[in-house]
Parts: sequence; C-alpha cells; structure tokens
Amino acid sequence: MRLSFAAIALAGTALSNPLPQSDVSVPTPTTLVKDALWIRGVTAPNYHKYLQTKPANVPGVAILESHTTAGQFAIEGGQLVNKVSNPPLYMWVEEPTDKANPPRTLSTWFNSTKSPFGTFAWQGDTLVWTVASVKRQNAAAWLVCAKQQLYVNTGAYAYQTPSGCSDHTVRCG
Repeated sequence: MRLSFAAIALAGTALSNPLPQSDVSVPTPTTLVKDALWIRGVTAPNYHKYLQTKPANVPGVAILESHTTAGQFAIEGGQLVNKVSNPPLYMWVEEPTDKANPPRTLSTWFNSTKSPFGTFAWQGDTLVWTVASVKRQNAAAWLVCAKQQLYVNTGAYAYQTPSGCSDHTVRCG
C-alpha cells in the first residue's frame, strides 16, 4: 500500500529510545506559520492523518493523527523541524547498533535538540532520509505501524512489509 504525505523531512539519532512524552500539548495554529508545511497521508489507511506527537507539539514519538493537532514542518540544514512547538522540535531517527545489518524499522521521534544522525532532503517532491552508514534500497521508504507510529523503512518498498505495518512514501504538497 502506498501513502504520500504533503511534506516531510526527517533526521537521525544517537539515542536508542524516544524521550518520554509530556501530558500537556502546545496549541496547534489553524493556519500555516511562515515557511512551514503540514505533512499528511493521502491514501488509506492514513488518508488525511497528519505528522505530529501526542500530546501535540511536545517531545515524543512521531505519529500520524488528526488534522486538529498536526505539527507544521520545515527542513533546515538537513533537519526536520516542527515550527509551532516552543522550543522547536527536531525529528530523530533511531541509530542502529549494527549499521551494516539494521533492523527493518528505525523508530522516529521529536526531541528539543538537533539530531546528529542522518539528513533529510527533498528529491523532487519526495522526502528522503539518508545517512552514509546505513544502506537503504529506497531512501524515500517509510512505514506506519502500531499506534500510528512512523518508522524509516530500511528494506525494499512494498516487499516483505513487517506485520502490522503499511508501506508509504513521503511528499510535499
């Protein structure tokens, strides 16, 4: 199954687990802030679900959920940044211990510090995440799994997809 998002960029991590989530969200504006984009799914099962954390706009696991709590994002210096959180939140990608043989899914989350692992960029209108130490067949391959969590897909797109996950691409709109 293919899912396109209306904008995304992601960055990496030296941490193995996401930060604990706060119980208090930061209000989400209903109009885009300057130079920011919403990132959303455009096909089932995540049609019109948006990139964010839960609670909204605080450090935590990257998920796709309601438009009412969507983050607003930009790529700055290879980092995916939530522009409506205060302080800004940066997307991190799990750094595997064995980079030559990484797990199929690399966790993603938002943290208040810049990620030292990987780079987000646009390839045409498609968001890609790369790092020289982790070889991927498709730099634009993502997975959405249990609890709507977003992962970097280190395997082939739409081939031997892990149980409970669906394959997706990420695009700007």
